[in-house]
Amino acid sequence: MNLHGVTVSLVALLVGNHRHIIAGVAAFQRALPNATPYSAIHVHVVRPAQRRQIHLSASDSPLNYDDEDFFHDDDEDAAAIARATSTTLEGSYAARDLSGSDVRLFRLGYDLILDTYAGSMGFDEVTDWDYYTQDEDGNRNSVEPTPFDASQPKRTRSSSGSVVRIFRGELSGKLGNTLRARGMDKRVLVKEFSGKIAKDLASAELKSVGRLQSEVCARGNDDARNGDWAASAATRYLSGKTGVSTSDDDACVTKLLSILGVGRSNSKDAAPFVGILGRLDLYDFEEDMNPQEWYSALKVGPPKPDSIWVVYEYVGLTTLDAYARPPLARLDSLPPQRNFFGSVVAPPPLPQWRERANYVVKGIMQQSLQALAFMHENGIAHRSIGRNSIILSSVSQDKMEASTPYALVPSRLVVKLADFGFGGPISEASMDEEFRSRAKSFGIIVAEGSSSVAITNFAMAEDLHALGFVFLGLLLTSLAEIPTPQYSMPATDEDSLQRLLTEIFDKDFDEFREYVAAEDIWTNLVSLLDENEGAGWDLLKSLCFARERAAENKDGFSVLSARALLASPIFSSRR
Repeated sequence: MNLHGVTVSLVALLVGNHRHIIAGVAAFQRALPNATPYSAIHVHVVRPAQRRQIHLSASDSPLNYDDEDFFHDDDEDAAAIARATSTTLEGSYAARDLSGSDVRLFRLGYDLILDTYAGSMGFDEVTDWDYYTQDEDGNRNSVEPTPFDASQPKRTRSSSGSVVRIFRGELSGKLGNTLRARGMDKRVLVKEFSGKIAKDLASAELKSVGRLQSEVCARGNDDARNGDWAASAATRYLSGKTGVSTSDDDACVTKLLSILGVGRSNSKDAAPFVGILGRLDLYDFEEDMNPQEWYSALKVGPPKPDSIWVVYEYVGLTTLDAYARPPLARLDSLPPQRNFFGSVVAPPPLPQWRERANYVVKGIMQQSLQALAFMHENGIAHRSIGRNSIILSSVSQDKMEASTPYALVPSRLVVKLADFGFGGPISEASMDEEFRSRAKSFGIIVAEGSSSVAITNFAMAEDLHALGFVFLGLLLTSLAEIPTPQYSMPATDEDSLQRLLTEIFDKDFDEFREYVAAEDIWTNLVSLLDENEGAGWDLLKSLCFARERAAENKDGFSVLSARALLASPIFSSRR
């Protein structure tokens, strides 16, 4: 193609390739920039990736917050960056899992029993396309509209099928009795990862969660810090098989559950991620297994060969995706309540809008951002944040309590990040070719094996960007005031919000605000986000455009962190 006398080639850019769990219990996504000449365009399906590119133009107005509120350049930030990028810091436990979850093997029947089959997880692979011209110097210029077939969607999806099965179970034997005696929850979730992709996810999740658990366990327990927990965990399986007491490791598991938040009465005491207790070994069981007995008990097929079984703390299965619906529609979908005589009774009226808004903002959003801050400050990038990777649990035995339309007390809500299968240490980000390609598309050149403030900043910004679109969807659904349960709302799914913000409104948040304000169902929401000189809109803009901010500050030391964003007035305003 020749433009203004300059010979260039037309290229299709794969700017977003990511996957979503389609079973409603978890989600994974990442992004991969890739390009091929237009004469031979191929879709290269690889690991899931972060979303499509968004660009701030030079004329975009700055955020309303002072730089010192969100972008810091001081010793505190330098220390935070050092923690995220270093694997050799004194006090860092990245090299081993001090909680013992990576070596602890539970025996089916002896340590743990499976109760019910809860469901399965599969992937929706999402591919976003952009088109650009590239001159001899390698400079890129976007081409709009699509030069080939304008009717073709810029985002395509394909399903992978189920790769992970989920079971509810409970800890049994002496360990289960100990937990019951202490009033602690002995329930667990167990996931079976089968096939190469799923097993890779399990390995990555064990590594990331193991690092996080090492940090929280070592800070609160000298035995864990000295390696005693890992030592006892390594002997559990053999001890159980030979009749030797496992009481030492039983005590470690009990303490680990307590640290994770099981049995705690306040959400502030809970770890902000779904903890892993260990793996389930089925070798002895499979030797003499009768597939029919397994099916009769659980109503699903027997264990798949060479699969990995991971045991998690029980936090329920309610995700943010299930909560992100208008309350009136959620209320209408609940089973009818009946009185003593069997007659249907009307449900109580919904709480006041302001009370519900306070719960969404100061409960769900604030805890989600705190959870991400914890991940980053302990050197882990999630890389797969979506509505289904945020679990809404409760401090009570009823894990669904905090996600009902009537839930109003943030201190009873426990928000936990889940599904770290695509996550990993921030210090290793530059080893990932896909990460280097994504960073390059934002003008950040990353050499393999290198580390810098710019690399750390961009790795964290990818998570912030993803969380921004989660928050958008949450606000537009859970705080929508629809007139009837059957009311047809404008689209609020991730694909639609991405298209609105990036294609329709050209990344202009003021225009997006006008779009939201034009709908009567969002009148109160717009007023809420307008408070404190638009603090809510500024927070959303900071999140959604975090990658652009990271690119703007690639040569400096300014950092946009989740912890800094918690200073937003929207989290401190009284309502």
